[in-house]
Amino acid sequence: MKTELISKLEELLSRDAGEVANDVRTLQKEYQKLWTLEFEKARQAFVDEGGKSKEFEYPKQPEDLKFESLIDKFSKLKKENEAKQASEQAKNLVIRQEIISKIKDLSKLSDNVGAAIKMLQELQSQWKETGSVSSHKYKEIQAEYSKAIEDFYYNLKIYRDLQEHDLKRNFENKTELITKLKAIMSVDNIKEAERLIKVYRNEWEEIGPVPNEKWDEIKQNYKAVLDEVYAKIKTHYHGIEEKKENNLQFKLSLIEKAKELVASMEGAGMKKWNEATEKIIALQGDWKTGGRTTEKDNEKIWAEFRGICDSFFEMKKGFFASMNEKFAASRKLKNELIVKAEALKDSTDWQKTGLALMKLQDEWKKHPGNGDKEEPHLFQKFRKACNAFFDAKKAHFETVDASFENNLKVKEELLAKINTFTENTSRDELKALATEWNNAGMVPLKDKKRMNDAFYAKLDELYDKMHIDKSEKATIQYKTKIERMAGSESAFDALRKEAEYLKKLSDEINNNIRTYDNNLGFFKHSKGSPLMKEFENKIEAEKAKLLEIKTKRDLVTEELNKIREATKTTA
Repeated sequence: MKTELISKLEELLSRDAGEVANDVRTLQKEYQKLWTLEFEKARQAFVDEGGKSKEFEYPKQPEDLKFESLIDKFSKLKKENEAKQASEQAKNLVIRQEIISKIKDLSKLSDNVGAAIKMLQELQSQWKETGSVSSHKYKEIQAEYSKAIEDFYYNLKIYRDLQEHDLKRNFENKTELITKLKAIMSVDNIKEAERLIKVYRNEWEEIGPVPNEKWDEIKQNYKAVLDEVYAKIKTHYHGIEEKKENNLQFKLSLIEKAKELVASMEGAGMKKWNEATEKIIALQGDWKTGGRTTEKDNEKIWAEFRGICDSFFEMKKGFFASMNEKFAASRKLKNELIVKAEALKDSTDWQKTGLALMKLQDEWKKHPGNGDKEEPHLFQKFRKACNAFFDAKKAHFETVDASFENNLKVKEELLAKINTFTENTSRDELKALATEWNNAGMVPLKDKKRMNDAFYAKLDELYDKMHIDKSEKATIQYKTKIERMAGSESAFDALRKEAEYLKKLSDEINNNIRTYDNNLGFFKHSKGSPLMKEFENKIEAEKAKLLEIKTKRDLVTEELNKIREATKTTA
């Protein structure tokens, strides 16, 4: 694209500098836009690679130097052209002044009207053929010329009929010109409207005089139309300035939003950084479509907005640099877990290996990915190794399930039996039936939940209806709960979590006891203190809880050991 613009500029330099000035300015703007786009892209790449925006340097390319040299050449040609034009305009001014002087002399002739008119026509032709003068002299010299022509016609005794004909024709031409001026009101392109006004005003000055009795009227009409057209142009430019002011306020609001966004990033995580990046890019898009502002503010607010955006991306770069360090440590740990999982995946020690893999899975969960792009790939490898073992374990126990059909029949009979029990059934009978249920062995996995849910629901219902001590009832129901866990599909996991919960509870109670013991130390010299008694009671209560928890932990440990033994047997 730059090469194409350089070629166009070289072509324009072969033409007159005054004629192509606007085209050259247009090419300059287009080239500047291209250069700015390349500059912004290069600077962003520099920042993305770790550089700081303020340290970025962008050397000019050979094409840029070529284009600048052509512009310098054009500037010299333009200056030479303007100097030449100024010299020619000065000569033309002298010629036109001489023509006006000759016309004034003609108005003094009265004896040879025909020769005077002929000479006037020659001078008018010479006036038209004479080149232009400087713009600040044009109006003055043109008015002087028009006045000289009018003086000639009014002061010279010419044929009345010819004079009336010319005056009438001039009136018609000026009336038609006023109509053309009115039509400018419907022209949407302001530049075109300004060009037409200049053309029509020149034509007005070149048209001769009109009848004296109609001069004031047509002059007022002409002035009124001009005022109306100029009012339209003024309104247009006022609207542009108003729009620029609105654009300024809009862009100032974008700056405030960008500032708020940057301020809100303190302590932000990856998700928020990614969301904020989308927002900052959206603000940049809004800025590009927000239009130009007032000339005195345009560069200033752009520099401020660009600085805020640069600051945001510098902060983002720093954040992701620190995140990459964390990702590296996390990846190392997870690769180690993958190696361990892959080493276990072909094992047939179902119990031990299952526990080992579950520990690895728990360790994996302690280190979330937090947006690391490598996380899905690593997790897929880890899950593949785990699934290989657990799928093999499942297939193994599905074949084992076939040997549990007889146990299922026994438990179906026991389930039917417990459904005949009522609240009048003795506790010994219930305990015996529960023992018989546990001794009946395992059933196929697909029936395990259905059978256990139905049996223990009925067992809980019968215990609830019995009038027994609350403590004993709680112990029985807890034991039923543990037996129910032991019969569930994920028995080992459920019991292990229960054991962990009880240990945590036991640790908390031991901490409470130590705290109360420490507090008692403050009252060792205050025998009989109410507070001392209160702490002693609390310690006793906590110790009672500890004994209760120990009983529960023993029950859970017993069931876990049964499962471990059963797994070894079926392995």
